[in-house]
Amino acid sequence: MTLDWISRDGKLLLCARIVRTFSYGFLSIILAIYLKLIGFNEVLIGVVLTATLVNSVIFNLISSAYADKIGRKKILTIYAILMVLSAVIFFLTNNYVALIIAAIIGTINVTGSEVGAFLSLEQAILPQTVKDIKKRNSIFAIYNMVGTFAMAGGVLVSGLPNFLVQHYGLAQINAIKTLFIFYAVLAL
Repeated sequence: MTLDWISRDGKLLLCARIVRTFSYGFLSIILAIYLKLIGFNEVLIGVVLTATLVNSVIFNLISSAYADKIGRKKILTIYAILMVLSAVIFFLTNNYVALIIAAIIGTINVTGSEVGAFLSLEQAILPQTVKDIKKRNSIFAIYNMVGTFAMAGGVLVSGLPNFLVQHYGLAQINAIKTLFIFYAVLAL
């Protein structure tokens, strides 16, 4: 099966979805573990994880209000930059307030599925990327399938810190921090 019925923009959206949900996969596993390792109690961990859900609501509201005025592609680019920024903050600091801010601004998703700001924008763009109107349902099926498989792959990568600890002697916190850098690189 060829994908020649999907425009270049549609293919780029699919690739972006793969990369992003892959990173969400490993982040959904390691974030709470990392927060526990740096000394957060369960309540503080819950606050940070809740902040990631709040960001989904905030950014979806922003998207619905401004995406057509500013441009959907520009908004997607801004969200990707915020992903990078949040990953860098998580890598650089253990400060509780900074990490909550990073969780709110970072379009981070730790739910095990994508519910964030990218989803609503991309789903609004997807129908425009199909040359044959009869294939619109197919593009959504492919979009969701590649996202699910990519997230599963990301979950597998969440074991990388243990590999780095066992085979290279890295401290567990530093091994997990490598995934924040990987997350930032993938967001680019």
